[in-house]
This record gives sequence, structure tokens and C-alpha cells, in this order.
Amino acid sequence: MAPELFTLPGLGWAITSYGLAVAVALVTAWLVSLLLARRDKLPPEVLGTVFVLSAIAGLLAARAGHLLQQGQGLELSHLRSLPAGGLAVFGGLFAALAVATIGCRRFQVPTLAWLDCWAPAVALGGVIERVGAFFAGADFGMYVGPGDLGHGLGVTYPAGSPAFLLHTAAFPGLPGLTETTSAPVHPVQLYLAATCVVAAGAGFLLRRFRRFSGQPLLAVAAVFLLGRAVVFEPLRFDASPLTLGPLRLQQVSGLGLLLAVAVAWWMLSARAAAQPKLARQWEGGPWTPRA
Repeated sequence: MAPELFTLPGLGWAITSYGLAVAVALVTAWLVSLLLARRDKLPPEVLGTVFVLSAIAGLLAARAGHLLQQGQGLELSHLRSLPAGGLAVFGGLFAALAVATIGCRRFQVPTLAWLDCWAPAVALGGVIERVGAFFAGADFGMYVGPGDLGHGLGVTYPAGSPAFLLHTAAFPGLPGLTETTSAPVHPVQLYLAATCVVAAGAGFLLRRFRRFSGQPLLAVAAVFLLGRAVVFEPLRFDASPLTLGPLRLQQVSGLGLLLAVAVAWWMLSARAAAQPKLARQWEGGPWTPRA
């Protein structure tokens, strides 16, 4: 665990592992998405602006969503901060998608064509962000004891970490808890990072074999939602309550979104069968920059 990396000389600004990871994730997603946009005959200069605006909206919405969930006010000082574990992922993604849609319509660029570039790039950035959360000790998993599935993957965090503070305050007799380390927990941040790797891979692979615009986007969304519902949500330390048999609230909502993705796939596939040329927006159109 390394929540703080170094302090800038003369300025006194602390560079945190999570803040650096988010910055690297955003730059990586920005560069990759624009590279893919060029390959898909989309205007990268315009879409670079759309990406920046959607990223700002996504971060603000994610931060505001987390503050509201915690019953805190939306003071400017709170919104400007970016602590590890202080973001509501789905709220941020929906806000980013909304701004991206508005931006594409404003500049007359097909939204699905841009999102086919955006989605795998953002999934790639998600890998970096989740690794940053792991090193910051945020969003850690449930206790995993001897005999539990995944015990060999369990990690401990040092004194002063969120996991250590939770265990010493609420579970002082937890096996494995010491004066210097937390009890072993699931590294769910890395589980979700692995999910993002698979999601990004699915998006990049499907771009080579796609039949209609929107197919890579939906593939990335499906893998992410499924992995989050199956692996991340049930093993996080602050897992939502059970609402439908063995399923937790966040799992039910995630599976509902997965169903929406399946419906969207079916609708776009049907439209592609009826109008194949209109469905292949990556082949160019009025929005394509002139050579």
C-alpha cells in the first residue's frame, strides 16, 4: 500500500497513487480513443473536446453521487477533491455518456461510432484506475479466512489503512488481524481490473469483426456489468444488502442493465440486417475529415 507517492518540492502538493492513477487512466483513454477514431474515419479534433467535456462531467457526477450516498453536502471543496473510494462509478459513466451523446449531436458525428472507440479505451483506463485504488487501499474486499474460496489471493493492509481501521474498530477478534496489519481481504480492486482487461479485449477484438456500430460498445458494457455483478459486488466490504434471494441490490441493478444491453444488441442487429450500409458508420460519411 502506497497512498502517497511524493510531495512536489516548493509547492507542498502531495501526489497520491490514486490521483496519479486517475490522471494516467484519463490520458490513456483519451489517446487510445482518438487513435481508434482516426481509424474509424471520425474527426479526432472534435472528439478530443467531446472526450474532455464528458470526462469532466463524469468525474463531477461520480463525486457528487458518492457524496449524496454518504449523506454529505455538495460543497465545492468536496467536489474538487478526488479521494480513493470516493466516486460513484455508474453515476459518472451515465453522465459521461450523456455529455458524449450531446457533443456528438452538436458536431454531427454518429454517437455509436464514437462510443465504439470510447468504450474499450475507457475500459483500458479502468484497469489503471483500479490498480491505483488497490495501492491506495480503497474499495477493499470482504474478509477471507482460511478455508474460504480465494484465501490464497487474500491481501493485508498496514496500520492506518481503511481496512485496518475497520477491522480494529468493528472486528477486533478477526483471525489474522495484528497490531500492524489488517486481516486478509479479497483484492476486489484487482478482480475488477481483470474484468476491465477482459472488457477492453472484447471491445478491441469485436472492432475487427463488427457487423454494426454499437457492437463493441455493447460488448464492453456486457463484460463489465457481468464481471462486476458476479465478482466485485458480492465480495466488496461494503456490499449492498440482499434484495432478491441471494442477489444483492447492486447485482440486481447490474443484471437489469445487462438485460438492457441484450435488448439494445438485438435491436441494432435487426436494424443492421435491414440497412447494412447505414449500420457500418466506421466506414465513413459526411463527418469524415477530408484528406
